[in-house]
Amino acid sequence: MAVLGGLLLLFITFSIAYSIVTRKLNLPTPVWVVQFDEYALLWVPFLATAWILARDKHVSVQFLVQYLGGKGKKVLDSIHNLVGMVLCGIFCWYGAYTTWDHYVREVTDVASVDVPKAYVLVIIPVGFFLLTLQFLSKFLAGLMGKESDGDTGAKDSGTGDEL
Repeated sequence: MAVLGGLLLLFITFSIAYSIVTRKLNLPTPVWVVQFDEYALLWVPFLATAWILARDKHVSVQFLVQYLGGKGKKVLDSIHNLVGMVLCGIFCWYGAYTTWDHYVREVTDVASVDVPKAYVLVIIPVGFFLLTLQFLSKFLAGLMGKESDGDTGAKDSGTGDEL
């Protein structure tokens, strides 16, 4: 899914470039570019976040964690994964509820191209569902004392100053 997110980023880049070139050449510019780029900007993060979380490549603030020992880090990681799982589960449920509501009511995004709003929003519950599963996987791995799939195993920096 992260590859699809990358392809969408390429689509955004080239569609904007195409729009600029056509405007500069006094050719008719595509009216759909801004609308579909906005949709793509919603989809890109939800397509990539679970993949990023699985590999521990997300942004994290380490100012508290750096002072904890190994057991403290594991406890904090478990709390982090549990809270992430619960919150993503709630957002998944609410996103699914909202998307279904838009689908049933046939809400349409009226712009240069009329698009059913549910088709735009469906990525929200899908993305949060995948994040919920990823947080669950990391939480269970922490409980069983195993490293999750994204851990590199490079826990010790070799400086000798770990607590």
